[in-house]
Amino acid sequence: MSNPRNLMSLWSLSVGACACVSSVNDCTGNVAAQRLVDIGFRKGQPVRCLLQPGFGAPRVFALGNATYSLDKDTADLVILTDDTPS
Repeated sequence: MSNPRNLMSLWSLSVGACACVSSVNDCTGNVAAQRLVDIGFRKGQPVRCLLQPGFGAPRVFALGNATYSLDKDTADLVILTDDTPS
């Protein structure tokens, strides 16, 4: 199946790569999803992967002037697009 907007989860972002938040998946009323929105994971915000330690350990992401360590379940709630703002 083709993906015209190149959507991907935050977890799949490679180290050093930057993408923009497209949405936060909150179809289940997940408290973690609301917290992500509260701390700045909003549509259009650029996010960069800083560290992928391996073995399923939490990854480190930069958003604005902050860094966040997120596990896979939480990071998978954030949907990114490789469309970068002009």
